[in-house]
Amino acid sequence: MLQEILSEPLANIINYKIALSTLSEIRLRANKPIVVFVKGQPYYISDKGLCCDLNSAMFCTQEMIADIVYKASDYSIYSVNEQIKNGYITMSNGVRIGLCGNVVEENGQVKTITNWTSINIRIPHQIKNMSLCAFDDIVDETGIKNCLIVSPPGAGKTTFLRDFLFQLSEHNYCLNVSVVDERGEIAGGIDSKLDLGNFCDIVSFCSKQIGFMQCIRSMNPGLIVTDEIGDKEDAKCLIDAMNCGVKVMATAHASSIEELRRKDFFVNLPSQYFQRYVLLSKREGPGTYEGTYNEKFAKIVKW
Repeated sequence: MLQEILSEPLANIINYKIALSTLSEIRLRANKPIVVFVKGQPYYISDKGLCCDLNSAMFCTQEMIADIVYKASDYSIYSVNEQIKNGYITMSNGVRIGLCGNVVEENGQVKTITNWTSINIRIPHQIKNMSLCAFDDIVDETGIKNCLIVSPPGAGKTTFLRDFLFQLSEHNYCLNVSVVDERGEIAGGIDSKLDLGNFCDIVSFCSKQIGFMQCIRSMNPGLIVTDEIGDKEDAKCLIDAMNCGVKVMATAHASSIEELRRKDFFVNLPSQYFQRYVLLSKREGPGTYEGTYNEKFAKIVKW
């Protein structure tokens, strides 16, 4: 998946000297050493593979960054500018490239980002059975519960979502699921090999406000799944869906339940709307399961 955008030498090192299944991020900064995250840990990269020696590290140029961005856009920056305005490009195989550079604003709105100085290539993964630790807490004989997956950035929230959707199919829990994939990270694109099971209808690259409304009106979902609730407008989409009788699963950035409860979007959110909270961390690597909590924020004890 990476040979489409990386230079041949760099792609060969990653493909043949690093286990792709353990690689989550590649960070390239102009005139700085290339850094990769393997099993959640940062390393430099050399012509021999992973290294910790700066003197052996491969350095990045601004030309390398520009080349990757142009390839990721299929040499048409205009065609992906709506994504670039939001700070990323998502490729058809699900790889997402975060962008930093000169932000061009007009009347308080971002028009584009140019002269890219650093990028973060995030590689999506499918970890089968990852969600089984909490599956029975979310799905029981009464049905599926409204659930929020909580963790710091890069700790496996989206990977958990993917596997949960796959597990619904594996358990033959036949439920119409609408996935509002705002950044294209949950399902990837048309070339993605990520498996969300047999019951998902996917709306990609639109706001939650539009995606939720479209799905409720046209797809008769029993469950809507989305990523990264960050503000009150996002939270309102979830509440509106729940008030229509639709179950909701989403993710939020926080390192603890206490931190989640202090977030602006959550302060005025009636706690009874969410019946389950699944907390993940990086304590033993990304995706470490820290527990499931009920609507009163009490940890569910497993016997």
